[in-house]
Amino acid sequence: MKNIKSQKGFAHLALVLLILVMAVVAFAGYRVVKSHQDKTAANQTSTAISPKAQTIQSRADLNTAANELNQQPVDSDLNPNSLNSDISNLL
Repeated sequence: MKNIKSQKGFAHLALVLLILVMAVVAFAGYRVVKSHQDKTAANQTSTAISPKAQTIQSRADLNTAANELNQQPVDSDLNPNSLNSDISNLL
């Protein structure tokens, strides 16, 4: 099989295109990982700003902590009626 003069540089061109595609994929992957790290760092920063927990040394301290926890709004935006209907739809 003869090599035509116009086909001699095809291997080099294919290699350059392969390197270009790999560079684009690597850059896209880097951006995704960097974006994920930024979001994780932001979440850790917002949760890290909390008052230092006190050591519970007596039953009174335990009751005080329980009352403080009970006063915190947990899932205040949760609607029990929509939760029941969602569960019913799943079943």
